[in-house]
Amino acid sequence: MDFEGEGISTPKREMEGEGGVMNSKMKGAGNQSSKDMIFRADKIDLKSLDAQLEKHLSKVWSRSATFNESKRPREEWEIDLAKLDLRYIVAHGAYGTVYRGTYDTQDVAVWREIGFPRS
Repeated sequence: MDFEGEGISTPKREMEGEGGVMNSKMKGAGNQSSKDMIFRADKIDLKSLDAQLEKHLSKVWSRSATFNESKRPREEWEIDLAKLDLRYIVAHGAYGTVYRGTYDTQDVAVWREIGFPRS
């Protein structure tokens, strides 16, 4: 099977006879699965696939985080991040960044270690 004169051919599948017609003598062959399909790598838009994957994973992770947090009691040292408001950077160093902010109407300094994502 040629892709419109591009000179690229795909191997015949076991179920195909001459002319690409399905071989009716094979029993129990079933439908073709997606693993039998061949894709051209240069025709796949990896940026959109990456964006779709990121969107899906963020939904899944946010659901599991919400589910896990609602199940367990909060530790004494944990804070409610909804009450934390980071205003500006006070200092930046080799190990992290210090922010000035407010937590529940109280002025606070917040240290964020380098390499940890923002919440």
